[in-house]
Amino acid sequence: MTEENEEIKKMEDRIAKLDAQQKQLKTRKRALRNRISQQNRKARTKRLIEKGAILEKFQGEGADKISADDSLTALVQLQNDFDSLKAFTSNVKYRKKNPDDPTRTVYSDWEEQQNRN
Repeated sequence: MTEENEEIKKMEDRIAKLDAQQKQLKTRKRALRNRISQQNRKARTKRLIEKGAILEKFQGEGADKISADDSLTALVQLQNDFDSLKAFTSNVKYRKKNPDDPTRTVYSDWEEQQNRN
């Protein structure tokens, strides 16, 4: 019976050891996840700062006086103007010199030129 007790004690010790290892691995896993999250936050912050600096550069000397809402409004207006111009130029066709030539629009030519650059 003492042999059985000793064997049970060894198994319980082994279980305790495995529990301790499992706890240690969970702690390491949590630390790695925290490190990943921190690196992602740092990368995002860096991107936001870089993009903000670019926006301020385009806003010119008075950029510090322009609010974030005004910046957003201006960017939305710029996108709307671009969309309107795109719609218009997509309908403006070049006069064909030869009837067999494919129909080209001002916008398709501009887009093709942008893709080449």
